[in-house]
Amino acid sequence: MIMRDRGDCVATRGFTRNDKLGGSAFVRVLFNNMKMITNSTQETIAFGKKFAKTLKGGEVVLLIGDLGSGKTTFVKGVASELGVKNTITSPTFVLMKVYKIKNIKIKKNIKVLVHIDAYRGLDLNDLENIGALEYFGEHDTICLVEWGGALEDYCRKKKIIFKKISIKNINQKTREFIY
Repeated sequence: MIMRDRGDCVATRGFTRNDKLGGSAFVRVLFNNMKMITNSTQETIAFGKKFAKTLKGGEVVLLIGDLGSGKTTFVKGVASELGVKNTITSPTFVLMKVYKIKNIKIKKNIKVLVHIDAYRGLDLNDLENIGALEYFGEHDTICLVEWGGALEDYCRKKKIIFKKISIKNINQKTREFIY
């Protein structure tokens, strides 16, 4: 679906203005970037669930945003859609959490979800030491890395499929996701 919105070309690539995220959430594409606005924790989780359906396995998702921007909330949605039953919390103190996926409703071969927090400025040696890099690019694994902006060059050099999601606090409830 393509529509015009204040003169910009807008496309929804699998999302619609009222796409099960609530009436106020919407997506638009500008210059090959998607933008999603969510207005509640529930909408952010719903967006994470919808995003999870686009994953094939082998991707590293780099989540970039300030404290409290919704990175972990988004991960909760992805994990829920993939069938993770564990309570999802930020791995700030343990650095990495690995979840087995047993969801048969997703017709993919994704078997592992890895949630990494690089907030403390982890470099490649640190990530290698905790075993995180072993999961990058594995065909049956999805890696979600909070504070992962510094990993773009590494993923490019190693030819690892990655997606970057920038998250911005608009106000206390509203978040803008650009991916």
